Amino acid sequence: VTATDRDEGANAEVKYSFFKIPEKFDKTFMMDPESGEIVIIENLNFEEHEFYELVVQARDAGGLSSHSKVL
Repeated sequence: VTATDRDEGANAEVKYSFFKIPEKFDKTFMMDPESGEIVIIENLNFEEHEFYELVVQARDAGGLSSHSKVL
């Protein structure tokens, strides 16, 4: 996941996190807060879950945030 911020200096730094991740996926995915990279840390079971939907939050140091769905 990638986000940009037009601010300058420290306020331009963006941190990433999952937003309201379902508890059942809590141990399945991990996110690097600096790069936004999402890593699968457990095997995906498509018989149990037809698809995986996550909401990612990008927040700048000034307190502004935005959300995006990842399928």
